[in-house]
Amino acid sequence: MIRIAAFLALLVVACSGESCTDPVITPSAYTTSDAVISSESVFIVELSLACANGAQSVTLYADVNGRQFPVTRGQDVGKYQVSWSLPHKQASSGTYQVKFFDEESYSALRKAQRNNEDVNAIEPLFSVNIDHRGAWNGPWVSTEVVAALIGILVYYMAFSAKSTIQA
Repeated sequence: MIRIAAFLALLVVACSGESCTDPVITPSAYTTSDAVISSESVFIVELSLACANGAQSVTLYADVNGRQFPVTRGQDVGKYQVSWSLPHKQASSGTYQVKFFDEESYSALRKAQRNNEDVNAIEPLFSVNIDHRGAWNGPWVSTEVVAALIGILVYYMAFSAKSTIQA
């Protein structure tokens, strides 16, 4: 019985992620800028994370405007990525704050959401601000319409010139 309890305790310790103290991050971000060729605006945040305590396998979760996403760990040590998408109309231009939580603070966040408590009281491990300039929807007037109008104008001018010459 003691062996089973010791094995279970060892399993819990081995499966739990490390906690990070004094994180140092180097973020980079991408957002969709052209709505003509895509159906949704995509947001991608990549970051390098270094912890003062040397933790390397930190499990992270991201929160963006009340929506949570798992953060994937890259092949390189300390590299992480999170991505999400929104319809273009919902992805307004501006600054998006992405809050990153470790396992402990994420479980506190989920508990606060379940109990309808104030989620702003829970401090994230760190946060990253992303500037989204909005997605370009193309020109107001399509090139086909402009070409047709120019063609009609050229035809009118040629017809008018012909009428003037023949008169």
